[in-house]
Amino acid sequence: MKKEVVSPFDIKLEFDKSTENPSRLFQSFAELIDSISRLDTVIAKTVNTTVSAKIYLDDFEKGSLIAKLWNELILNDDNKIDDVQSSEPVSEYIEEARAASLNYLSNGKSSVTELQGLNKEIKNIADKKDLAKSFNYVDVDLLELASALNEVNNSTDKLTDKEKYTVTSPNTDARELKAGTPKIDIEAVENALTSDTITNTSQVYYKIKRPDFLGDSQWEFKFGNKNIKAKILHEEWLTKFHNGEVVVVPGDSLRVKVKQVSKYNKNGYLISDKIEIVEVLGIKRNKEE
Repeated sequence: MKKEVVSPFDIKLEFDKSTENPSRLFQSFAELIDSISRLDTVIAKTVNTTVSAKIYLDDFEKGSLIAKLWNELILNDDNKIDDVQSSEPVSEYIEEARAASLNYLSNGKSSVTELQGLNKEIKNIADKKDLAKSFNYVDVDLLELASALNEVNNSTDKLTDKEKYTVTSPNTDARELKAGTPKIDIEAVENALTSDTITNTSQVYYKIKRPDFLGDSQWEFKFGNKNIKAKILHEEWLTKFHNGEVVVVPGDSLRVKVKQVSKYNKNGYLISDKIEIVEVLGIKRNKEE
């Protein structure tokens, strides 16, 4: 039987009413709502692996721009041990774990060691709520937590130094979020979790979906039924491409030498799988019938 867990919270944005480009504030506000919802989901997955979430707007107040919201999390039976009569302990756990996570950002923390400390703090909150008696509790996924926190952090990038968010919940203190907080280094988190790294090189054909015309992002390819995003590191070929000496279009295929780096944790679970194109060897044109 599915159980609904409701987790309310308020977001207040303080800003200068004569501010320029006000649309950026609404964009930032929407990004923060979505990122907090994702953070709640990451936390809820410690007690239920197939949790789903829906966010609702309960009220909206003008003045400082205040939104009263509640996140409805649907827990399935997957990780349940006993028949949970009340969802209150889970709701309190998510609320307090969210507050601890936002406090991590509010205090300007970003290191892996501090992130591991937050993980322990979340585990202690779960222990106090006796969640292990009703669920097969697992520690929060550190990479997912880091990614969710970075999303929350990214939502403040559009704010000026005079603007800030305040996030409150019924049973926790307010947490302030401002622009300029350092981001968590995702690769550093991966390395801290990595017990074994396997590197392979191979030659393959990648069909171009979307080239990188600006030279600062990844190319998008099709490889069989898979969608692949990869950065091309072959500087000589890239220079020719950006100078128009080499022309390729979506549908063409590149024969490439690929380096694939797979990182595994101590239990042999795949943490990350990174693909880089180290050399472009040739082009196969798309010849339509």
